[in-house]
Amino acid sequence: MADHLQRMEFLEPPHVYQPLFPYSPPSRKIGESDLLINVRTAEILQGVPHYPLVPIEFYEDVVASTGLNPVFVGQLGDSEYVRELKSRFPKAVFHDSQGARADFDLLRSAKNIVVAVSTFSWLAAWLSRAQTIFLPLSGFYNPAHHREIDLLPVDDIRYRYFLFPLNYGLPEQQSLEYHQRISGRWKEISRNQVALLKTAAPFLRVPRENYDNGLPTRTAQGSAITFDSVWYAHRYIDAAMEISEGWFEDPLHHYLEVGRLRGYQPVRELEAQPRIDLSLPNLALNKRATQSSVSQWSNGRTVEEDAGNAVNGNPAKALGFHTNNTENPWWMVDLEQLAQVLAIRIFNRDNIPEWMQRRASPLIVEGSTDGEQWTLLFRTGPGQVFGGCSSGRPLLWSAEEPVLIRFVRISIPRREYLHLSEVEVYGHFQC
Repeated sequence: MADHLQRMEFLEPPHVYQPLFPYSPPSRKIGESDLLINVRTAEILQGVPHYPLVPIEFYEDVVASTGLNPVFVGQLGDSEYVRELKSRFPKAVFHDSQGARADFDLLRSAKNIVVAVSTFSWLAAWLSRAQTIFLPLSGFYNPAHHREIDLLPVDDIRYRYFLFPLNYGLPEQQSLEYHQRISGRWKEISRNQVALLKTAAPFLRVPRENYDNGLPTRTAQGSAITFDSVWYAHRYIDAAMEISEGWFEDPLHHYLEVGRLRGYQPVRELEAQPRIDLSLPNLALNKRATQSSVSQWSNGRTVEEDAGNAVNGNPAKALGFHTNNTENPWWMVDLEQLAQVLAIRIFNRDNIPEWMQRRASPLIVEGSTDGEQWTLLFRTGPGQVFGGCSSGRPLLWSAEEPVLIRFVRISIPRREYLHLSEVEVYGHFQC
């Protein structure tokens, strides 16, 4: 099921679909007093916006409140999250995945189920004959996360709903650290409350557009600001909960409405943001540049022409260069002679949705004397967002000692589009 069909109004009652998914009794047995907890890890350990990991403490809360015996089923391959899960539940039963069909039938056989943040898990539980289904309103289940998705059967008395602060999928270690910060912040809410969140939220209205990869595409109206929804929601837990409770459309709406009044920041400060001596010459100005590809959005017809737009001295333009969607896209400037480079300033595009700015993350910047052998100058952290000219938050780097190079290359270490407005390189040419 894909995006806009993931809505309850498009679905018949569960019994209508039973013939489409014939049930086969599983070889593994789940008892009446067991609580089947479906676990999803695998690729989401890398951080997928729609699919945050479920805090282990949430499972502890459900087990403690029900007195049921926990049985963990699913993707239980070795990871720090699974190791922590097993250490916190030393007496629990763990069934690693036996394949999609076997797991699907095992979930359907249980009387008590905690679903994973997964449409697979959701469908198996919905089609089951379970007496109680515990559903964490986290990730795409949360109406505030992706309002085009609605997989919350509020008329089904089997379901118990637990509202989480708005959160997005993070890499595993960051997720575990975040789980400690939101410990105990989730709360059970009634089916009527869920229905209200589905139909009436946000209670404070703002214009809204669509969503991309689980992130809102709306940009701030008026003066351009650089805003990081993921960082904001995870940094300010009270804001994330107020968004989940239906008051605000998304993190940007919260910031514009009340966050800035509280002194909240729209984006994390770049670590050790250096000062740059702008009296130094911009060595990259109007120099030869090239890039890995051009795209339908490129301003230039060739890779050289498009890449050159990023060194024309105008950081306020809407777009410098734009590669196609390729593996490890890159952009490079030739300073045309060896130079002692002291600083680099990179301007992201302004007045674009946050998820488009986030494409330039992580960013790798390298230097070379011959265009063949490359040395890492610096790289940004995953999810680190920087801005452009009008926002006043470009990416700055300063060398502790002058670096002797002729070429500067910028790249993204994955399949992606690479697009920026301007690149400046400060220093002195080698005498």
